[in-house]
Amino acid sequence: MASRFMSSSLFQLAHKPTMLATGRRAFHASRLNAVAVGDAIPSITLYKDSPGDEVAIDQVTKSGKSLLVFVPGAFSPSCSARHIPGYISLASKFADKGVSNIFVISGNDVFVTSAWGSGLGDADGKITFLADPTLALGFKLDLTFDATKIFGWHRHKRSAILVEDGVVKNLWVEPDSTGVSISEAKSVIEKI
Repeated sequence: MASRFMSSSLFQLAHKPTMLATGRRAFHASRLNAVAVGDAIPSITLYKDSPGDEVAIDQVTKSGKSLLVFVPGAFSPSCSARHIPGYISLASKFADKGVSNIFVISGNDVFVTSAWGSGLGDADGKITFLADPTLALGFKLDLTFDATKIFGWHRHKRSAILVEDGVVKNLWVEPDSTGVSISEAKSVIEKI
């Protein structure tokens, strides 16, 4: 199967070659292990306002409670009109429950993600918009799906992860990858 993704290092991470008993290589097409409660947040660099504004996600989540909110795409209708506005409007209620940081993570480049965040508002600094332009964090956590038809490549599954002291405490992943139900702010806040 020839594909432009075959040469991609991200594709190779997700589909590591396996040696068969015959000594020939075969690509293993099974999914990576998905992130689970009890897992540590991996050391991945994301970007805040520019390519030089690096954020080590494992470092900013290593103390206290944080919420990682993954979206398929900045400026997309559901992300902009429903999903993220819910987190903005409930940011103070999340803070009342001990959540010190809400990170909205998009697979767009840092300039798009930053512009989108500025347009939506940051809830007085309680929400930080971060770019994961190569989907490094998404692939590591197995929170991506093939969105080629809509976005031109893979994107993050719509989801939310509660992290406490660097460890996953709870997660909400939309079953269809894009819907807004279980990862919606009003659903998540009830379970914190």
